[in-house]
Amino acid sequence: MADINEISVEKKFSLVELLMIIMIVGIIFTIIVPLSMSNKNHKNMAEAIYNLQLIAQKDVEFYNNPDNGYYAFDVSMLNIDENQFKKTDGDFIFDYTLTDSTVVATTNEKFGIEGAKISYYLPRGPWALGDDKVSTSTFDNAWLP
Repeated sequence: MADINEISVEKKFSLVELLMIIMIVGIIFTIIVPLSMSNKNHKNMAEAIYNLQLIAQKDVEFYNNPDNGYYAFDVSMLNIDENQFKKTDGDFIFDYTLTDSTVVATTNEKFGIEGAKISYYLPRGPWALGDDKVSTSTFDNAWLP
């Protein structure tokens, strides 16, 4: 019989197929990136909540100690060891302020978004986000304890 010569054809991607793959990968990234940012913000908020609880606890201890003679209005007066605070890359991503009725954590430039606020009302809550757009767009109110 006669030899049959087989012709092998290499199939390459067409431009349409390549564009479809790029589009699918782009769609996947548009779903994954916001989820990872939300997860990161949730972890950062958990860090701020821990630190606010620590400040509030020390403030109540300071207030209940009759030897102090006055009420603490400054975080530095509470003698909180910096090692107790959670840190991200050695730098604080929140600035903390203490008044007579509230402890406030405000994001700074190390967080990436400045001005988002989480408040804790002394002595036992409640928790609240800042009323501004930065706070409500950065943090989810459902993350508060």
